[in-house]
Parts: sequence; C-alpha cells; structure tokens
Amino acid sequence: MRRKPHPLRRRLAWLLLFPLALVAAYVAGSGFYVHLHEDATPRSAAPAGGRFFDIQGTEVFAQDFGPAEGRPLLLVHGTAAWSGTWFSLVPALRNAGWRVIAVDLPPFGYSDKRIDRDFSRMAQARRLQGVLDGYGIAHAVVLGHSFGGGPALEFALRDPDRVERMVLVDAALGLQAPPPDASSIVCRALAHPWLREPLFAASANNPLWSRKLLQGFVARKEAVTPERLAEYRRPSSLHGANAALAAWADRFACVADSGMSMDEDAVRGLQPPLDLLWGADDTITPLAQARHLQSLLPQSRLRVIPGVGHIPHIEDPARFEALLATTLAQPANAAELNAGKR
Repeated sequence: MRRKPHPLRRRLAWLLLFPLALVAAYVAGSGFYVHLHEDATPRSAAPAGGRFFDIQGTEVFAQDFGPAEGRPLLLVHGTAAWSGTWFSLVPALRNAGWRVIAVDLPPFGYSDKRIDRDFSRMAQARRLQGVLDGYGIAHAVVLGHSFGGGPALEFALRDPDRVERMVLVDAALGLQAPPPDASSIVCRALAHPWLREPLFAASANNPLWSRKLLQGFVARKEAVTPERLAEYRRPSSLHGANAALAAWADRFACVADSGMSMDEDAVRGLQPPLDLLWGADDTITPLAQARHLQSLLPQSRLRVIPGVGHIPHIEDPARFEALLATTLAQPANAAELNAGKR
C-alpha cells in the first residue's frame, strides 16, 4: 500500500505553492509583500514571569503557571502555537491542582530565532528535558499536541523515567508517511532563504491570510476568533521570527527525521502509560492515525472528541477540558487500577 504524505508536510505544500506566484509580484514591486515589523527581542517582549533556559546553546522560553505544590504537567504546543495559546486550558488545569509548565519549542514563541538551530525531534526532546531540569522537576505528566507530539513522544522514549504519563492530542507523528521528497518544488523553494523568507512573509506571517490558514486546521471555523488569532500572532513581532519559521519549515518538510518516535518498533516499547485524545473531524492528522498508534500500543486508551478537528482546546474548550480532567483522574494503567481496587 502506498504511504500517504505526512499531513503537515502536505499542508505546508499547499501553504507555499499559492504564494509562489505572489513572490513574483513581490519581486516586481507590486506591493503585495507585507513588510514585517520584527523590532522586538524575545527577552524584551516575553510574557512576565516566564523564564529563559540555555539548553546546549539554544535559548528556550517556558512559563510556569503553578501552583508550586501541584503535580507537574508539561504542555508541548503544536505548529505555529506557543506557551500562550493554551488559553482556558491552563487555568482549568491549575484549578484542578496541576502545576502547569508550558514550553516554547524553537523556533516558535519566544524561544531562539537563529536559523541554524537543530530542529530535529531528538534536539527538541533534549529541550523538554532541559526545561524540567531548569525548574527542578524530576518527572512530569507530558501532553503533546500536533507537531509537539513528536518531541514529547521522543522524550518519553529516550528518558522514560522522567515521564510519568503521556497524553497525545491529535499528534502529528508521521509514522505511516513516506520520507520527504527533497527534489519537490516546495523543498527546492525552501532550500533558498532569499525565496522561502518572502514566501512565509506573504503567507503564514501575512496578517491578511493567517486567519484563513489557522481555520484550515479546525472543523469549527468560528473558533478562530480575532482575540485568539492575535495571541497566536504575538511572537511574530520578534526580530528574526519569519526567517526562523521558514528555516524550521525547510527542516520539517524536506529532511527525514531519524528519532525513535519515527520507528514503529521503538514506539511499541514505550514505557510510560499513554492516552490519546483526538478530534473526530481532524483532517490534518485523521482519526485513522490515532487508531494506528493504538494498534502499536494496545494498552493505550483512545478518546474521540465529536465535532472538532485538529485543535480541540480552542474548538470546544469545555468538552476538551472535561475529557482531559477525566483522563488524568483515571488510573494510568492496569497496575494502578488493580491497586485502587484493593
């Protein structure tokens, strides 16, 4: 059976092919290209209370929402999101007693904007470990959404003693996807900074189009409110943000990752208990991908959220928060369940 392309790579191709024509207009001086006002530095613009950690030469921003005595839960965001785009989920978790740590994986949010950073899953997993080290947290429950599911799973596979429990939400793992085609028109465009940066400025970082792009990830289009979109776009004012996003896209779309989380045999050996939460109407990482992951890990539990797509925590916050609370309140595995019955 022919493998289907990685869903986020396919969306990236759609994102870039249309603006290729617009770049020609930009070069010709048509004025379509939106000038980006990247005049802020991460340290000057980051939310108060957050911290920067130097993890093997890369600056990683994270926020500790507390409470200090709570059980640690690490939130790992998806593509184009950051530690500030969990919205009502953070207070809901805090009210339930969790110590919520939210990280910005480079190049997103307020983390490092240098284009020569290592964006592999292995490197991102080390950054998750480094953030927990920085906060003095020995182990935590880890929740990874979309693109963030890959680094979260990589972390759990490589350092299972640090991960008490895994929750993957509409995770973009690409386990059944073929290797990226570096000879494709998208990859040839992404290979050149002088071309990929205008492409992203004209598309993903264009305020005139970013709302439409975000709506492409959700089933409930009304979930993309002006207030939420503004929060997603907040880090776009940082110096180098557009160039960093374009460099990450080149690595993501055109370079094969070799992490353990890409190896089905390695995934079968996952030690921390796993829960899967998935939007029933997700077209980016369809429900079939969750069922495939569950076939590799039959002890995992899958809960499907009706009527939502790829970003459940903004499409139906109340339902998602209640489902996550129920999931986290239940025993993680059979051993815990049996212990609770005694």
